[in-house]
Amino acid sequence: MELKDLTALGIPEEQANKVLEKHTAELTAQQQKNTDLAAELDAAKTNITELTDKVKSFDGVDVEGLKKSAADWEQKYNADIAALKLDKALELSLIGAKARDVGIVKGQIDTSTVKLGDDGKLVGLSEQLDKLKADKAFLFEQENADTGARVDTGLDHGSAAETDIQTATLRAAMGLK
Repeated sequence: MELKDLTALGIPEEQANKVLEKHTAELTAQQQKNTDLAAELDAAKTNITELTDKVKSFDGVDVEGLKKSAADWEQKYNADIAALKLDKALELSLIGAKARDVGIVKGQIDTSTVKLGDDGKLVGLSEQLDKLKADKAFLFEQENADTGARVDTGLDHGSAAETDIQTATLRAAMGLK
């Protein structure tokens, strides 16, 4: 609509200009809305295209298979951690039991009957350790054991005074005090 169209209808020119200004402002606002909506539509189309491409990249993927595989790996991980905890707890217990060689003593233990309790203590180990200590005591350090060796030659070495003299003589010969 133009000014001449409004004046032809008998509207005074001053009022026609006000109507045209108002009409132009409304038209500009509507054009801005259309521009904004067109930009939103373009953004939505771009997002739809990107999402469609991402979905296509997952075509043929077995989601249930992936879930099962993840669950299997988690179960294996938990079993490995439990076995490692049991093994280290067993080694610490054997060290505490004063095993001379932890590896050898661990080989003598039936680990299938040993379990790690909720409190962190080993169940089924003490009976096996007691039996091993009785049957194969050499695998463990003896408590209160005399570390020196006594060899009985069956000979009478004389009195203590003679032994002291002989020891002193030998030490002097060797240059010891």
